[in-house]
Amino acid sequence: MPLFLSFFLAFHYPAVQAAESPTEPDAYHQGVDALLESRFDDARRLLIAATKINPNSSNSHWELGWACWRLEDLACTVRAWERVQQIDPRREELAHWLASARARQATAGAQLSDLVVDELAQGASLRIVAAGDTMMGSELRKGPAGLAPGHGEDLFTGCQDIFRAADLAFLNLEGPLADDLPSTKCRPDSTACYAFRTPSRYVAALSGLGVDVVSLANNHAMDLGTAGQEATMATLDAAGIAHAGRFGDVARLEANGISISLLAAATSSCCLNVNDIDEVAQAIALEASRSDLVILSFHGGAEGGKARHVPGKPEVAWGEQRGDVKALARAAVDAGADLVLGHGPHVLRAMEVYRGRLVAYSLGNFCGYKQFGTRGGSGGTTVILEVELAANGVLRAAKLHPVALDSSGRPRPDASGLGLRHVRELSEADFSQTGVRVGEDGVLGWE
Repeated sequence: MPLFLSFFLAFHYPAVQAAESPTEPDAYHQGVDALLESRFDDARRLLIAATKINPNSSNSHWELGWACWRLEDLACTVRAWERVQQIDPRREELAHWLASARARQATAGAQLSDLVVDELAQGASLRIVAAGDTMMGSELRKGPAGLAPGHGEDLFTGCQDIFRAADLAFLNLEGPLADDLPSTKCRPDSTACYAFRTPSRYVAALSGLGVDVVSLANNHAMDLGTAGQEATMATLDAAGIAHAGRFGDVARLEANGISISLLAAATSSCCLNVNDIDEVAQAIALEASRSDLVILSFHGGAEGGKARHVPGKPEVAWGEQRGDVKALARAAVDAGADLVLGHGPHVLRAMEVYRGRLVAYSLGNFCGYKQFGTRGGSGGTTVILEVELAANGVLRAAKLHPVALDSSGRPRPDASGLGLRHVRELSEADFSQTGVRVGEDGVLGWE
């Protein structure tokens, strides 16, 4: 297996040491050491030297591509990996990362200048329903005990009517849909590392719920590596469910004669990064030139009961940079996003209307079958968001449907309406001017 960069530890791939080879020049080994030490300028210089000494070394060109990637020199990355393609076309993961580099390169050329954001509703309407983090069970660690009976027919009981009535229904899918693929993310003795694997048959539960599109950009998307990501995408494709996640994977759909692009961002190198606001904004601007409506899904912000508020500054969870989600969301709207859907903190957060566009900073947990905690910190209290957008993206109406996760982590309608109270209080506290007002019936109001 090829040597991976230090930032791949975010995916918990096993460390692989470069094999000693008498045909490899010292410059290659020194370049690899520089990469591992995050000295990317030195790494690029040394690896360029290595490719000149041995132009047919696929290892040198491969690692040169990574040095250039980290330096945001995507033209250099593409050149290096195209050379690998010539030398060693079957190299593991080459096709995936070369496609990602090309997609990033295309995004970087998008223009952000002088976008006019309409603030008066015009045109036909589109009804969108959205929910947060969804984990339908995992056979890793717990085996069959971690899986819902059958194909998950009872996972979403009571929620189907809301989803099926939408023109477009969305949720964030946590964990790969795959069969029998191994995971090397967590050590066998680890108690603080979580990796998921949901058998592919559970895609039937998503279809039964009425889901049209999912985000695959989150910190569990790569629990089974690139193979798991590919298996998930293939399973969703076969079920007719669109997806957005890795670089270049944009969900493009049409409903009511309105074209929609949905992009997804997270914190890992698989996808648009919530910490790189410019890159996300450029991707949105590119899609805004192609579609009537653009939706941004982001997986960002700190986690847990102590992270219910939007701080308006960069956040950290488990030592990982999780973005300044307020700055990200507003930059997204400025770039052309018409709806921003946040998830990742595993609790509900505030909602605001900025320039006529709704931003939901976290939709909380929607399903976490025998995986997500539902006690304390409000992790078991959530909502389903229903919005009506005009064809030009302006918010026309919105409503929250309160939901509570049962003891197994399955969503059920919540007559107590606790999720409404949470969003109401958080929106008032965090966005006194732009926060939504939440009625007792869940209907949202705004200035």
